[in-house]
Amino acid sequence: MKLHQLVYFLQAAKNEHIGKAAKILAISPSAISHSIAALEEELGRQLFIKQGKHIFLTNHGKVLLERVSKLLNEIDVIKEEISSDQLELQGSYRLAGSHYLCPALLAPAWIALQEDHPKLLGEIFTLRSAQVLTGISSGEFDLGICFSPQSHPAVQTQTLYAGQLVIAVHAKHPLLKIKKGGSLERVSDYPAVLPKSYQGIDNCETHPVFDLHRIRPNATLVFDNYEIAIEKIRQSNAWGLLPDWLVKQSRLSALTAERWDAPVTIAALWPKNRILTRVMQGLLQRLAERFSPSAASPPRA
Repeated sequence: MKLHQLVYFLQAAKNEHIGKAAKILAISPSAISHSIAALEEELGRQLFIKQGKHIFLTNHGKVLLERVSKLLNEIDVIKEEISSDQLELQGSYRLAGSHYLCPALLAPAWIALQEDHPKLLGEIFTLRSAQVLTGISSGEFDLGICFSPQSHPAVQTQTLYAGQLVIAVHAKHPLLKIKKGGSLERVSDYPAVLPKSYQGIDNCETHPVFDLHRIRPNATLVFDNYEIAIEKIRQSNAWGLLPDWLVKQSRLSALTAERWDAPVTIAALWPKNRILTRVMQGLLQRLAERFSPSAASPPRA
């Protein structure tokens, strides 16, 4: 079993196509086919099943893919570790962040890292939180950042911030003049601006905290980017359910109440079978620095 055979196998498995893998690796399709055949003969197991022009991993192939991914990442880490500390970080990385967090946190952190290490190449994608999680779990992205990612067996996460979703209004909203504790009773009298959905909740108007406090949202604007909500709240008497960190950053005001329970997190995430390189470690450190040290928690599966 040779290293180049594992590289050929990995590309073929990712693309599910010999020809596409050959173009990426700039070699002939026959070279990949012969390499896979040699691996199958050596291991005594069929690694792929062919269906038309595509190939799909067998169960044995899936096991090998998991091991090969970890091995090749470990080799990359070894290369970095034995390099001089003065050697510039380099490599190409694909990053993704939810609509607000990508320009506010991820892009500035990556740009700052590139300033220190100009040989780094990056692609940055702005997506919804669920799409970030999907891309990380499939290995499409090397690292991402989003609000409240759901647990996934193929994803490793690091919580950068843990807080609450709160009722956000502008600084001179009439609700702020009401005695503390009674303002929530009047929230339903004002229009709401709400996201299209929450993680794990199909309809934004059915968030459990609304039922608990008898809030009946009248959504006049539905959004997929918190920046839209912020502008609507700034320019009108509408309210929105926003992360408290975001409310503070935007200089909006938050309504408080007893028995309020609407947790939200901001988390960095990466593929579980991918070892953290010095580049990714540096990016995580820069992201964590944007929050209070006590807010960050160690990685979890």
